[in-house]
Amino acid sequence: MSLKPLMSFVGAILIMSSCSSHGGSKPSRKMLIPDDKLVAILTDTYLTTGMMDLPYMRGTWAQRDSVINYTDVIRSHGYTYEQFDATIRYYFTDKPKKLSKIYDRVTGNLLELETMVMTGSGADEDAPAENLWPGKASYSFPEDFDHDPIWFDIPLDMPGEYILQADIRLLEDDKSMNPRVTVYFSHTDSAGVEKRDYWDEVSLFKDDQFQQVVLRHTLDTVAGARLKGWLLNHDNHAGRWEKHARIANISLRLDSAAVAKQE
Repeated sequence: MSLKPLMSFVGAILIMSSCSSHGGSKPSRKMLIPDDKLVAILTDTYLTTGMMDLPYMRGTWAQRDSVINYTDVIRSHGYTYEQFDATIRYYFTDKPKKLSKIYDRVTGNLLELETMVMTGSGADEDAPAENLWPGKASYSFPEDFDHDPIWFDIPLDMPGEYILQADIRLLEDDKSMNPRVTVYFSHTDSAGVEKRDYWDEVSLFKDDQFQQVVLRHTLDTVAGARLKGWLLNHDNHAGRWEKHARIANISLRLDSAAVAKQE
């Protein structure tokens, strides 16, 4: 899913409010919307934009100014249009990297909704399996690391099919060589030699869009087994360089259905 429509939407909001009066100083604290609330508002306003394009909804909203429609969404979260406008302008001007992370969280929300629609999952279904991923749910390059491949080493205590999932976005100016996700099961044999069972490797594309990566592999034995690998692996190359990437919604789950079949 691309962030371009979302960025276009925010740009449109700023253009539509360009006639409002703003000083050059930082807005007061009471005018700034907290990050979590801003993510929720942007998610809902993006969905509203999509709904207004639907033929059977145009008759409902066609006669209203689009800013009014967005203002209704913002007010439903307990904030004013002026607060939203001041917050977006502040982030665009003074905190662009933070705004980029907010965009990533909004995109993550939209991807989750898209997955629910595609799979037919909903609140009435069984709760998802426990997320076994021990690290952060998201990473940002070069804000978190310059070019760290994000190594992981996770002990496993049950056999079954393991599913590693993440939404990964490489920007076009990313400088990594051969970016990919590398995962393998590891255990030590009786002679003390490490044995590796590699999963299918996934190549990543520098197209400025989130790529939903889903990897799965079955572990037949447990004794000392571990899951190891690199979330954003790359080939080594000399010189100073940085990755420009986002990783969101990282999860590692054990397929309970697969486990039940083995019992």
